[in-house]
Amino acid sequence: MANAAKTVVLKGAGNMAPLQQLPLRCVTVDVTGTLMGYKGVLGDYYCMAAKAVGLPCPDYDRMHMGFKLAYKEMATKYPCFGKTANLSNVDWWRMCVRNSFLQVKISSMD
Repeated sequence: MANAAKTVVLKGAGNMAPLQQLPLRCVTVDVTGTLMGYKGVLGDYYCMAAKAVGLPCPDYDRMHMGFKLAYKEMATKYPCFGKTANLSNVDWWRMCVRNSFLQVKISSMD
């Protein structure tokens, strides 16, 4: 297959210039809730991980809510898992996990 770029014109785009299609480099898929699922809630896993390294965890429900708040904040501040801010996805998730704990006042997450 040739790596030649293709020209794409969107229907209903009016007077917009055609877009140049670049070669596909990566496809990501959110499989949680479709192909796989958790037993329990995500807060359970975060608390178990914290306890495994000797850190306290307030309770599983608060941890789950902390994750939901942190994820929403990160997705708003750094959309596309950090791509728009030139942030690696690993750093994006590291910040999200850390912020999840900070939401419930567990501050020793460096």
